[in-house]
Amino acid sequence: MPVVAAQKVASELGWLSKQPEEFRRILLSACELRSHRRGEQLYSLGDGPGGLFCLVRGFLSVLVAAGPSPPFLGFIARPGWWAGESAAITRTHRRVELLARTDVDVLHLPLARLERLAQSDPTIWRRLAEISVSHLDNALLLAATLFDDNPQTRIASTLCRLAGPGMESDEETFIDCSQQELGEMAGLSRNSAGPVIRHLEQQGLIRREYKRFIFNPVRLRAYRAAPEKAK
Repeated sequence: MPVVAAQKVASELGWLSKQPEEFRRILLSACELRSHRRGEQLYSLGDGPGGLFCLVRGFLSVLVAAGPSPPFLGFIARPGWWAGESAAITRTHRRVELLARTDVDVLHLPLARLERLAQSDPTIWRRLAEISVSHLDNALLLAATLFDDNPQTRIASTLCRLAGPGMESDEETFIDCSQQELGEMAGLSRNSAGPVIRHLEQQGLIRREYKRFIFNPVRLRAYRAAPEKAK
């Protein structure tokens, strides 16, 4: 993927698209483009602080763990998604593990370059905190989903969450994952998730291809708010 194309994706999707133009230009000029093959690890739980990553092509598995619990698939990231800011801001360990689900391209901002940018523009720390807030919002939506006693709205909420930066888009998008993975992220077993997915298909709210779910986030959000009114 050409660097210019990667910078365009980062500028138009997600956190950076909401920042001032001059800030976007300066930050992107400090980034380097990296490629990872499917199955490669970008960083692991417990790794030391490092730089920032912005996904610009492909999909990433985001594995999380709480305390002694084993890691589980908590999220699937798509282009426009940023990570690494919390460890960089606090100089603490990584709290998630990133694995390439597909071949991916990422923009990487090394920690040393980030610190040099902050010397000339201290507001960068506040701007990076916006990424942390978006991750907190994602975690709160996950928690709310797992407390929902309706398995249909659990699946709908999970797909909305997986829309990432396009969560409010009234257009079809897709996520590449298996039925088992979708059920896991919704707190459902594979056997429990199957009938729910078929029901949502019958409602015309999702379509399935091989290990791919196609959906409109706005329609699913409306269904999640009032499932009894769905046609």
